[in-house]
Amino acid sequence: MSPRTEAQNEEIRKQTRQQILDAAFELFANDGFTKTSIASVAKKAGVSKGLIYHYFDSKEAILEGIFDQLVHLAEEMLSFPEDYSSTDKIRQVIEQAFQFIEHQTGLGRLIIGLALQPDTIETLHPKIDQVKENQMVLYIGLFNELGYKNPETEAYKFEALMDGVLLGYASLGEEYPLEEMKTKIMEEYVPS
Repeated sequence: MSPRTEAQNEEIRKQTRQQILDAAFELFANDGFTKTSIASVAKKAGVSKGLIYHYFDSKEAILEGIFDQLVHLAEEMLSFPEDYSSTDKIRQVIEQAFQFIEHQTGLGRLIIGLALQPDTIETLHPKIDQVKENQMVLYIGLFNELGYKNPETEAYKFEALMDGVLLGYASLGEEYPLEEMKTKIMEEYVPS
């Protein structure tokens, strides 16, 4: 058997790092950040504790890695083709938000859990503040384009609605009327 190439080694490193992030994410989402130990992440990921420390300095660094993936996902969700109208943009925002809520329930639970434990995410505050600021700038601009009288207030209302839907679906699961809520929000925000 021939030795691995640098490209193969790099791919293995990426896979191992992702394996650790995926295991930690699942544990953080289900058991909570504070109750999850590095040892339990190692066990879930099928790696040694020492290997985790090769990739991450601490449990907080793992959380930051998960958050960085979330930021990347949010940036993809909120990027629009140049030819999109304001109606197309708000429709995409709503569609993407509901897809996220439905298919990323564990991540939603993790976000809610962390929001309720602000001291556990002190290192994330600058990143969270930047994401919120970018999101609000986008929403305010979008509601301005759509002709709302007070786009800033509307942006806060919209964000509160989406947070409420996330919380409802994360806590009630299939019992939550997700599709009905999506229809209701579409009717309110997407001009016909």
